[in-house]
Amino acid sequence: MAETFWDNLVPYYGGPLSGRIYLAYSDTDSVFIKIFTKDLVGDLTSPTLRPIIDFSNWDPVKYPHLVNSQKKNEFGRLKNELGSDTFIELIAASPKCYCVVTQNEKLKKAAKGTSKHLMKKNLTAERFKEAVFEGRVIRTTTNAIRSLKLKLYTMEVVRTAISGVSDKVYIFDDGITTLPLGHYKIEEMK
Repeated sequence: MAETFWDNLVPYYGGPLSGRIYLAYSDTDSVFIKIFTKDLVGDLTSPTLRPIIDFSNWDPVKYPHLVNSQKKNEFGRLKNELGSDTFIELIAASPKCYCVVTQNEKLKKAAKGTSKHLMKKNLTAERFKEAVFEGRVIRTTTNAIRSLKLKLYTMEVVRTAISGVSDKVYIFDDGITTLPLGHYKIEEMK
């Protein structure tokens, strides 16, 4: 089996929590946290983790003891982008092109270079799955006003909204495990 990103986890805390927390650092400025727990909210609000997490976008009615607007957007704090909603499914074609399906059946979508209107209208969770698992390229068409030689023109622009193809990483047959192109382990894992 191919070694995955999560095989190199560093234990962070395993004290009086209901589960274990592991940190993994990527080659960018991101920190990934993998939590094995029976009580996620209870573990996140423990005295050990509470100082590093920003709860300002959580539901103040459901979690009044956590919400503190003074700590909102404070540098260095981890933030749950979905607030107190829980995600069920993540479909990611690339770091800036993903779709998150939440427990309340809301979609949080991002596709770099695609307008919010087109994302809302054309890009569904099924379209993201087509791109990632079937290798399809999903394109969107929009009208734009452009200037050429000091004259304004209206143009119909076709852009790639979602692409399951990557030119920076080697994607293994499972469609999930990746390694950077040129990595020494690619040949032995094939």
